[in-house]
Amino acid sequence: MGCYDEIFEAIKKYAEAYDLLEGLQGKRDDLLPVGDQKTGVIGEFYGRLFAKRQYSDSEHRYGSPSQPAWDITIRRSGQGGHKIQIKTVSAYSKTNRVSIIHPGWHELYLLRLDKDFQPEGFWTLLASRVDWSSDKLKGSAMPRPHAPNSGSQSFSNATDKLDVLLSILAEVNRPTDPTSEGA
Repeated sequence: MGCYDEIFEAIKKYAEAYDLLEGLQGKRDDLLPVGDQKTGVIGEFYGRLFAKRQYSDSEHRYGSPSQPAWDITIRRSGQGGHKIQIKTVSAYSKTNRVSIIHPGWHELYLLRLDKDFQPEGFWTLLASRVDWSSDKLKGSAMPRPHAPNSGSQSFSNATDKLDVLLSILAEVNRPTDPTSEGA
């Protein structure tokens, strides 16, 4: 049985982390979307932080797992919804492929996470800049950071926004100064 100890310990730690995320999803659905694909949940969390900065004067809402066309909708006063679909791949992916991209979105976020589930690549793509946004697209490969022309040709018009996302994450993840509490 000793040879399985490492596997059982890893499963236990994964289950604990999964349970922690699941609990946070239930408590803070305004911050984390629902869903059991935790890589996607993490990607949508990062994507929403980016969207909140880009569309700061708007209401932001997560879609449900049964909504295939968009993950976040942005509602601005007097305008229709701006729908964002987010595709996330982690460094653990062997295929580098994103799940099916369903039609009905206005903006696509492509997010690559490192092995610590931190962003190492982030690109945005407007539906108006691609001719396939009204078609279902499957089997597309995520671009790689610092590797021009990597990923599927269908993502060639995507704009690298990693620096912007990282600065947003650094700002919202700043440790609070204990001396300023109650001030």
